[in-house]
Amino acid sequence: MSTTNTKALGYTTMLISATLMGCVGLFARHINTSGDVIAFTRFTVGAIGTLAIILASGKLIYLRGTRLSPAIICGGVSLGLCLAAYVSSTQHTTLANAVFLIYTGPLFSSILAAIFLKEKVDKITGCLLFLVFIGTLMILGLINYDAATGFTMSLSFKAENMLGDMLGLVSGFGYGLYLFLSRYRTDVSSEIRSFYNFLFGGLGIAVYLILNPPSLAMMDGSSWLWLIAMAFFTGFAALGLLAVAARHLKAAELACVAYFECAVGAGIGILVFGESMTAFQAFGGAMIIIGGVGQVVASTVVDHFSKLRQPTPVPETVRHTH
Repeated sequence: MSTTNTKALGYTTMLISATLMGCVGLFARHINTSGDVIAFTRFTVGAIGTLAIILASGKLIYLRGTRLSPAIICGGVSLGLCLAAYVSSTQHTTLANAVFLIYTGPLFSSILAAIFLKEKVDKITGCLLFLVFIGTLMILGLINYDAATGFTMSLSFKAENMLGDMLGLVSGFGYGLYLFLSRYRTDVSSEIRSFYNFLFGGLGIAVYLILNPPSLAMMDGSSWLWLIAMAFFTGFAALGLLAVAARHLKAAELACVAYFECAVGAGIGILVFGESMTAFQAFGGAMIIIGGVGQVVASTVVDHFSKLRQPTPVPETVRHTH
C-alpha cells in the first residue's frame, strides 16, 4: 500500500473513531450507573467482538503466535487507567479541570513520540495541533470571552482539589501514553492489537472495580440496552478503529484529528439535548474542524510532492544498453 493510501486509511479511521467517541455523552445520559462500569463494559464488549472477528477470519493462529511485549500490555492498561482515573477525577475536582487535564493526553503523546520515536513534528502540524487544542479549550468553555471582562479561564487549582487534579493529570498522561505506545509494534495487525488493548484495559479497570465496588441498583432494562449499544459503538468500533489509525499516522497527526471528538460532543449537545453555545464557543469548534481538516490536507499535499520529487527508476533494459 502506498504512503498516500496509508495516510488516507489512517485519517479516515481516526475521523470515524473520534466521531464515535464524541457520542459518549449521548449514550451515557441514558445509563444509570457509574462511569467505571461503563468503561469496563466498553472494554469487555470490545474484547469479545474483536475475538469474534479474529476467529471468523481464521487469524487465531496469529493471536497465539504474537509475542506480547511491554508496549502491548502497557498500552491497554494505560487506556483503562485513563478512563478509571478520569471518572475519579470528576468526583474530587471541578469538571472543567478534569476535562482539561484528560485532553492534555494528545499533547503528551506528541511529545513522547518526538523524544523516543524521533517523530518530527513539522511546523504546519505543530501550528494546527496548537490551533485545535486552543479551540478545544474554547468550545468546552475553559477559555471565555466577554466584552466587559475580556478573556477569562474557568480553571482553578486549589489545595482541596489536589487529589482530583492529580487523578486528572494521570488520566491525561494515561491517554497520551496509550496513543504513544500504539505507535510501537506496528508489525502486529490491527485486530490482534485491538484485542490486547481491550483485554488489558478491561483487566486494569477490573482491579479498580474490585477496590471500589460499583452499584447497579438503578440499572433498568433501558439502561442495559443503552450500555450495550454504547459499548459496541464507542468501545468495540471506536477504539478498534483507533488501533488501525495508530498504525498509519504519527502521534501528532493522530492528536490533530482526536480533538474532533470535542466538536462532535458539543454538536450533539445542541442538536439532541437543546444545549446552548456562545459565538465564542462556536468559533472554537470551527478552529477544531479547520485544524483537523487542515492536517489531512497538508499531509496529503506533502506526501504528493514528496512522491513527485522521488527519482523515476530506470528500466532494467535501459540500464543494460549503456
